[in-house]
Amino acid sequence: MKTLTSRLRIGEKIALGFGLVILIFLGVILHDQRTLTRLAADYERLHQVFGARQSFAFGIARNMTAMRQAEASFRLHPELTAAMEVAASGRGLADETLALGRLDSSSARTATEIQWLTRDYLLRFVALLDAWVIRGLDENRGLQGQFRHSAHALEAAAMGLTRESWDTADGLALDILQLRRREKDYLLRGGDDYVAMVDQILAQLAQRLDEMRVPEIQGMLAERLRTYDESFHALVEQNRRIAVLGREMDAAAARITPLVEANLELARAELTAMTARWSADARAQGRLNLLIAFGATGAGLIFAVWISLRLARTLRRFARLLDRLVTETPGERIPVTRGARDEVELMARSLNTLADHKATFVDWWRVAMREAVALRDVNRLTAGAPAHEELLELRQAIAGRETLMKQFGEDLGLQLARVQTVVERLDCSQRQRPWLDRQDCEVLSAAALRLAVLAHILEADTPASG
Repeated sequence: MKTLTSRLRIGEKIALGFGLVILIFLGVILHDQRTLTRLAADYERLHQVFGARQSFAFGIARNMTAMRQAEASFRLHPELTAAMEVAASGRGLADETLALGRLDSSSARTATEIQWLTRDYLLRFVALLDAWVIRGLDENRGLQGQFRHSAHALEAAAMGLTRESWDTADGLALDILQLRRREKDYLLRGGDDYVAMVDQILAQLAQRLDEMRVPEIQGMLAERLRTYDESFHALVEQNRRIAVLGREMDAAAARITPLVEANLELARAELTAMTARWSADARAQGRLNLLIAFGATGAGLIFAVWISLRLARTLRRFARLLDRLVTETPGERIPVTRGARDEVELMARSLNTLADHKATFVDWWRVAMREAVALRDVNRLTAGAPAHEELLELRQAIAGRETLMKQFGEDLGLQLARVQTVVERLDCSQRQRPWLDRQDCEVLSAAALRLAVLAHILEADTPASG
């Protein structure tokens, strides 16, 4: 990691850091967007599937109730208007069921079963309607009209009989009145008991007719009694068939009604369960998104603090080393990476070179001072005496060392100039470098200034020593 970061300049590091933070937040935004898209799709599915299923289930139940009410109204008051209401409700129920079947496979199975039961129910209602049409939707039509006509004809014939004409007239008239009474009881209340009573009275009437001695009247009454008997029993049989069809319709309705109610309850339960589950998922996803946002913010902050601390720690080492170079000859060196492009690494290399040159310069200066002191002592001992060859060599050696000291002083000045250049780049007044501590920057600048003064003094004093 250090080798990789040392190959980047400070500006590149800062750009990389901000780029990484931006990528982190872009990732958070992308995650939030995908989460919102998924939640929107879930709620859309909730509306389009489960909400629609509940809506269609309500429609099916509503049409089923309307169809049953219209059927009950028709059975109570047989009219074509009620039959048309049954047909209209049946068409509405079929449309709602067809729409339900288009939602998904589960709804399709339920819709198919409802359609089959509804078709069976409507077919039975059509059969019931046909039976009522045959019976007669009112008292003047169908079997009911025929029976009413035959009853009136028989009653009119009985009323024409008088006591003076026939001895059995009163008995016939009484039996016919009793017959009409039991007939009306049957038409109002129904029941096989009244049918048996009517049959018994018909048998009595037939017996009385056999006892009559007037062939013309006997034949006319027998024909009308036979017509009445046939029309009455035809009406009875049709009523029985209508009752059977009614029971079959009730059975069909008993099969379809629980299915419709179960479908409605299932749709309501599924909608409630899915709403609760997706609401819980949305809350959990919201908490997760919040944690991710906090984590991304913390990661960006940690990354920024890490970069700032690395730069600030290195600059503090520079400041301490420069400060020690002013007053002493430190042996500490700043670690550097080979092939680094970082300005801080370049500055560290220059500081290390400057420290090395100062140590060499101080060592040579101490040796030179010792040699100067030795030369002074020799001059005192040999004052007025001719110069010896060793003394000449010593002076030449001192002059050579002074020349080398001058060269190292120039090199020191060159390295110091590079340090000053880096210090100028790290302008303490710039606010674009939040990672740079202002105090460390000022210490670094002051140390570079003191080293510049020292180099100037050495450069000025070196020729004078020569």
